[in-house]
Amino acid sequence: MRDYAVALLIKFIMITAILSFVLGAFYGIPFSHVFTISILITGFSFIGDVFLLPFVSNALATIADFGLAWFGVWALSTYLFPQLLPIGTASILSAGLIAFGELFFHRYMQRKIFDPRAEEQVERKPLSQNQLQTEFSSELDSVPEDEQSKDGRND
Repeated sequence: MRDYAVALLIKFIMITAILSFVLGAFYGIPFSHVFTISILITGFSFIGDVFLLPFVSNALATIADFGLAWFGVWALSTYLFPQLLPIGTASILSAGLIAFGELFFHRYMQRKIFDPRAEEQVERKPLSQNQLQTEFSSELDSVPEDEQSKDGRND
């Protein structure tokens, strides 16, 4: 359970930092609104990660997170912010940066949450005892002797 709480905190910090940068620095949105949007997007996105990520690829989960982040920022921005802001641009930029961060977050989730023993197994995996090698001899690749004498080649 502690691993889930750490992962949720990492995701929340990542989303809050990105939204603070995009919405706060570029569009002057107050931090209280950024914080509210971050909580909601983090909650819905983390639920999706926990239930969907074990069954789908990282790319598909990232696309879903992009859509969720875009829609979440856009929908909540139309409710919270004045209509003078270019909400479409802010939501696309935020969703793109969040999706980029999600690529790395999903890898973290797959390694630390869903299969924490995967790293240990890769590092400690013994070499297989049945290591077979194939050898080719020159007889298989060479031209028959009667044709070698015609070509002037001698091995």
